[in-house]
Amino acid sequence: MSAGTAEGSGEAGRSLGTLLRAWRDRALLTQDQLAERAGVNARTIRRLEGDLVERPRAASLRLLADALGLDPREQDVLTAVARSQAVPAAEPDERDGEEPPEVVVPAPPRPRQLPVGVAGFAGRTGALEELDRHLDASAGGTRICVVAGTAGVGKTSLALHWAHRARGRFEDGELYLNLQGFGPAADAVDPREALGAFLEAMGVPPRLIPEELAARAALYRTTLADKRVLVVLDNARDAEQVRWLLPGGPDCGVIVTSRRSLSGLITAEGAGLVTLDLLSRTESRDLLAHRLGRDRIEAAPGATDAIIDACARLPLALAIAAGRAVTSPVLPLDALAEDLRRDGGDLGGLSTGDPATSLRLVLARSYDVLPGDVAGLFRLLAVHPGPDLTAAAAASLAGVDEARVSRLLAALLDAHLITEVTHGRYACHDLLRAFALEPADGAAGTGENGAAGGAAATGENGAASAAGGAGEAALRRAAAGRVLDHYLHTAYKAALRLHVPAEWLLPPEPPAPGVRAESPAGHRQALAWFQAEHAVLAAVLRQAMADGRHAQAVRLVSALQFWLMRRGHRQEHLDCLHVALEAAARTGDQRARAATHRWLIPVTAERGESDQAYTHFRRALAYAREAGDLAEEAFSLFDIGLACVHGGRMEEALGHARAALEPLRAARLTATEAYVLNLIAWCRCALGDHERALQAGEKALAIATERGDESVRGHILDTLGMIRHHRGEHDDAIAHFRRAWASCGALGHRYDEAEILLHLGDTLQAAGRTGQAAHTWRRSLAILVELGHPAADDVRARLPDHDLSPATPQPVFPE
Repeated sequence: MSAGTAEGSGEAGRSLGTLLRAWRDRALLTQDQLAERAGVNARTIRRLEGDLVERPRAASLRLLADALGLDPREQDVLTAVARSQAVPAAEPDERDGEEPPEVVVPAPPRPRQLPVGVAGFAGRTGALEELDRHLDASAGGTRICVVAGTAGVGKTSLALHWAHRARGRFEDGELYLNLQGFGPAADAVDPREALGAFLEAMGVPPRLIPEELAARAALYRTTLADKRVLVVLDNARDAEQVRWLLPGGPDCGVIVTSRRSLSGLITAEGAGLVTLDLLSRTESRDLLAHRLGRDRIEAAPGATDAIIDACARLPLALAIAAGRAVTSPVLPLDALAEDLRRDGGDLGGLSTGDPATSLRLVLARSYDVLPGDVAGLFRLLAVHPGPDLTAAAAASLAGVDEARVSRLLAALLDAHLITEVTHGRYACHDLLRAFALEPADGAAGTGENGAAGGAAATGENGAASAAGGAGEAALRRAAAGRVLDHYLHTAYKAALRLHVPAEWLLPPEPPAPGVRAESPAGHRQALAWFQAEHAVLAAVLRQAMADGRHAQAVRLVSALQFWLMRRGHRQEHLDCLHVALEAAARTGDQRARAATHRWLIPVTAERGESDQAYTHFRRALAYAREAGDLAEEAFSLFDIGLACVHGGRMEEALGHARAALEPLRAARLTATEAYVLNLIAWCRCALGDHERALQAGEKALAIATERGDESVRGHILDTLGMIRHHRGEHDDAIAHFRRAWASCGALGHRYDEAEILLHLGDTLQAAGRTGQAAHTWRRSLAILVELGHPAADDVRARLPDHDLSPATPQPVFPE
């Protein structure tokens, strides 16, 4: 309804500024266009529309009425409203026949509403520089910057520190309001109330502040239109709560802090974003030094580091720990560190009597506003052993499809309850994990999720919710089982893509319902998956042992070990094999016990522990025969043959390899037969029987070629190269080594690459190509040094003293 409708529309009850704005909007005029048409100063129009002129001139009103095309009744309304707002003159006007001058409201005091900044603010240099850039006055227009991050990460401290530092840039003052977006929903500040508080702070009389939200926002923008004011909106819940409070003038700045990213403000209003992460170790140490004194923390560096670890480098947690130390000056820091370690699992050591600084309650405010399914995923994420996970793993964890879990992860990202550590990989810090692991009936949350809401499963298999700790514990056990199955089945598929013969692997049992195991498309994708999940797989194996899932632990090592071996992770490979050995013993599965002892045969032999290798061989063979497992019997004979090669016992190695052929063929293990024939060829070559060595090698190559087994082809070509080398056929040997080198390089077999380069260098040297030989040895040495492999000494022995540098660039192989 327009401003010029019937009397019942309530025009006479509206302020002068409201009426003028309505009539100007009806005329489709800007303030500047109206000023030009009426011959009135544009500043006067802004002040009139802002109800900042208590005695407007009649002449100005007549000019505006004419320019706006007001009808007689509207002109009467304008005059009446102006008179009702006018303040009577204290004394009669002495100028006969002249209009009294406009009475302008005195300029209000500049608001200085910033709370006290944090004493001893530490670090955040990069974030402060980002705020400088986003709120640069030279950029023009209202500058807005969102400071986002998880609970307790120091968003408000950063905003206030920057605001106090930048006060000189905002000559008309600073407005501050805690919007209380992350407490009980009823406590969140309504934008209408916030506008009223800001308008009063800017000197607008309460009687002139409109009731309607839109009118208040318009008056707020008008009031700040010509001013240079910094507005700090702390603890915002969402973009809608903030949007009404944004000034429109060209010289204002706005800092919004929130536990959400407020992407709506970034998209629609062009706000900048500063996302705060945990402090670095150096920044954490500086924070403690500011609070406790540099001397105190430098006197106990180990305890200081332990406190930082227990606090997960979260500023609020560090501040709480420092507060305990300050209030107990006789408390040694190592005792405080021990208290935090002991209590950290349930956040007990980081609780205070103040709701604003009790870590559990602060975290609960973020959790309480989550929708039920998002809260459920958050609590299940703590089950994952870490350090991070993908959406695919999260889908198995929750028992839902990947599209749905991606939406839930996006909500947790927006709430800063998880972070995206690298593209597509998510994590949360240890204190959030500890909070998520608290029993549902003891959770701090009291919001829309309540206690039981945090235990809600998100999966189609795990039931929608659980009441109390017992139900939640069952949900978590099921989720932990799905996580283990996810990595076990994906690792098994990835190992097959690395051309590991299926007969070498212990196949897993069918996965639990809801598991969405990944399927690497090819060799390169399998390599990338193992590389990306390397640390996660180690954590999953530890968790499997802790949970008593021993059969799955053995099978996980079965799939993982080949990648570890081929990438040269020697110590980790050995550690995993010992874990598998222990797990197999606890299962009582004779085949698993045979396999785990067998896996240790070549590894211990390579380390020079020949007696230990034979002990594992005898046990593996006994368990295999006890189980009637011909495959394990053959594998054990093959592996002890490899161990004998490492020990230089070629006759013995040949005997074991030949003995392995009978059970292999009985079990129809054709893939392994190619490996055994290659071992026979190697041994015969070393023993000088080059003709039969060549026959065995070529038969092995034919089997591998027929099966398309690229993994063993590189080894066989290396063996054939050695045979040709010993026969004096250097050109043929070099050709075989180069083909072997390309094959193993393409598969990412780092140690095999180094060994083949060593052999190639030997042949180049024998062929009189000394320079090429030295260059090839140096490339071999670079890989072995990278892997920390003792075979590097063999290569160094071949190089002249001036060629020993391990810093030589590594070879690049075709992918």
